[in-house]
Amino acid sequence: MPVEFQHAPLLPEEDAILDALHFLLSFEELQAETGLEKNQLQMCLRRLIESGDVQVWTWVPDKNDYQAVEAVPQQLERYHFLATKEGLFRHHSA
Repeated sequence: MPVEFQHAPLLPEEDAILDALHFLLSFEELQAETGLEKNQLQMCLRRLIESGDVQVWTWVPDKNDYQAVEAVPQQLERYHFLATKEGLFRHHSA
């Protein structure tokens, strides 16, 4: 029988981030929505991205659309974010 991976409980800041990311938001919009300081938001976002709860998106002018970014970028302020299905499930199950 496979062992199911257990995530650590969400921190209140992570829960607030997932609550805001039902829709695609820029770093600045997310910071305004959550009220978190820049460093705290970056730390929590990195943890949520690495755990698969948040996806990173970038604007691609040639395609006139957003495209998912696979690697965790260094400068999160340049990107947009969206909760994944798994992230929303964790948020609403907490």
